[in-house]
Amino acid sequence: MRNAVRRRGVRRGLIMVTLLGLLAAFGGCSDPAAPDTVEVTAGRLTASRPAAWVTPVTAEAPWNAGFRLTPDSIEQIQFSGDFGQYATAAQAVGTLIGRAQVKLANFTVVETRDITVDGATTAQLVRYTITDNSGSQVFGSWIVAAHWPYPQSVAVSVLTPKYDPELERQVLSSLRMRPQLG
Repeated sequence: MRNAVRRRGVRRGLIMVTLLGLLAAFGGCSDPAAPDTVEVTAGRLTASRPAAWVTPVTAEAPWNAGFRLTPDSIEQIQFSGDFGQYATAAQAVGTLIGRAQVKLANFTVVETRDITVDGATTAQLVRYTITDNSGSQVFGSWIVAAHWPYPQSVAVSVLTPKYDPELERQVLSSLRMRPQLG
């Protein structure tokens, strides 16, 4: 009787070890080699977007390209590789804020700060909130980079249902401006 109980315990232990091994080997259905982000090039701008955001957004000038998570999702990112002939990022941001105050419901600037972007002489990040058509608060950010003495700028716009600092960090660290010199 003791041996039978001991064998059952050993058998259960082997089954548990096997199951744990399988979970460790196949835990999760995602491909670990798949990238989290995809690089996008638009005009003088190169930046990354989340790889899962594959649904194209109809971009209106000055935006060149845009993507969202699903056709009806709030999450979206847009890129402008030629945002305009601004000598500083602050000038370009001023234009964005002015337009937003007129066109977007309950537009509120949360933060504006100077940042560094490869290839730019000035750059700024603006975080803001708006109210969408269903009355929910949406979080947005603009990242604008400009180059002087040849006035030109690029920009990225991101909308999410809640502030996503990791997404912001990914976009900021990938952003590069390729200014036209001369």
